[in-house]
Amino acid sequence: MNEVSVLREQVKQFVDEASEKELEMVYHLFEATNTSDWWNEVTPDHKDAIDKGIQQLDNGEGIPHHEVTKKYSKWLK
Repeated sequence: MNEVSVLREQVKQFVDEASEKELEMVYHLFEATNTSDWWNEVTPDHKDAIDKGIQQLDNGEGIPHHEVTKKYSKWLK
């Protein structure tokens, strides 16, 4: 038996013996790994804008949160 076959058998045995809570945890783990990465869904223009913003923050060009909330407090109520 190769490694993958052994692993499949071990997982099957675990599932057969698992509690309901353990099964739910395993299910959610598999469900999470089957969803696509959100970054792959982002358009190239949005990726460029995000990268530009990260670069601006790395260069110290960001505006602290407290300054933004103070400036725009009347719209944030």
